[in-house]
Amino acid sequence: MERSSFTIGEEFRLMDKKKYDEIVRPFATVRQAPYLKDPKYSHLIEEPIEILITSSYYKSLWWYKEMEENIKLMLMGEKSGVIYFDFPIAIKHGIKTKKLILKDKQKMGEISFQQEYENIPYGQNSDAYFQLELFNKNKKIKKVFYPIKEDNVDYKNNKYKIKRKDGEIRVVSVDIATRKGKKNDNTIITCIRALPTKRGYNREYVYMESHQGEHTKIQALRIKQIFYDFEADYISLDLQNTGITIFERLAEVTKDEARGIEYDAYTVMQHKSIKKDIMEELQEKTFAKNAIPIIYPISATAKLNSDIAVRFKNGLKNGSISIPVDSIDGESYLLTNDKNFIRTESIEEKVWYLAPYHQFQEFINETINLSYTIASGLIKLDEGSGRKDRYTSCSYGDWLIYLFELKLLKNDEDDDYNWDDYNFM
Repeated sequence: MERSSFTIGEEFRLMDKKKYDEIVRPFATVRQAPYLKDPKYSHLIEEPIEILITSSYYKSLWWYKEMEENIKLMLMGEKSGVIYFDFPIAIKHGIKTKKLILKDKQKMGEISFQQEYENIPYGQNSDAYFQLELFNKNKKIKKVFYPIKEDNVDYKNNKYKIKRKDGEIRVVSVDIATRKGKKNDNTIITCIRALPTKRGYNREYVYMESHQGEHTKIQALRIKQIFYDFEADYISLDLQNTGITIFERLAEVTKDEARGIEYDAYTVMQHKSIKKDIMEELQEKTFAKNAIPIIYPISATAKLNSDIAVRFKNGLKNGSISIPVDSIDGESYLLTNDKNFIRTESIEEKVWYLAPYHQFQEFINETINLSYTIASGLIKLDEGSGRKDRYTSCSYGDWLIYLFELKLLKNDEDDDYNWDDYNFM
């Protein structure tokens, strides 16, 4: 069988190699043209050709080794070939412009851009704490959430809102940054649904967006807009660095001039894991009267960071965490289910629709790149030259849901937990 090395789509990238070899490849057959049955034309019988197509994706998956084998065969002069099409070809032939490519890069993130446009496969750290397989098996969400678009004048109705289930809790989890050009400089806002079951809460991560170096006033407004649109119940807020400044902004009544809405002031919630002096300090920073107690502050210690990492990994292992599918499958879903997406000819609007899928792809890329060490029995994650702000936003939200989960299961373990290990400031 002549082979050309690529895989076809998301299903083939994630298909078990053994199943592909045993089920798909046997379908290769010789072309049944009638004249080939004549013995004098037997020398013209063609061998089946296997053509597989994919974007670069991850080195850890079987397609990558398959590609390497085909490159070796090609260099040895065998009938095998590998072809790469990257973004300069699209620019040369007028399929895309340089400006559009740069805009896509800004929306997609560095790693996803490398995979989709530059044909650079992404490698998982050899000492990674989170493995790619943990995320692949939990890519279950096709319908994501979208906040109200700023060019939509109907701010009271969001056609992309998700109907709430009985007993559902919704969390907006925020990792804060305010400086541009610095490592881990993105503020990440993540929307999570917590759906009650007999085993605890199933977490559905349905939306994520990032902001770089915005003013604290603008960030606080955006957090409240998303909280309002998502119809959320709680905010998990990273207090490190400038997080305390964002808290002070959230603790004020906020006027949204564009929407003509005035948002309530929020303040710290009550929980035994929050030290009394921290609780009092945050309450003192809340000047507005009747502020709503929905903010869970986190300024993590080594102990808490370790527990958060273990809890998040367990959630991935047991399937209680679900994340959106890749942008390819997300686009297929939208083409089938969203009339506005089908009708629009605007590239910017299509990018807006696909942005949440790309964000979670970046989240996966960042998270599998986290290496870990164990010191004094605690897990320590290191991002190296990469980022971990998306991981922080997702895992902090998961931790808050875990605290609610203990109450849901009527588990008294939290009463025995040494919350003093968590010095939140």
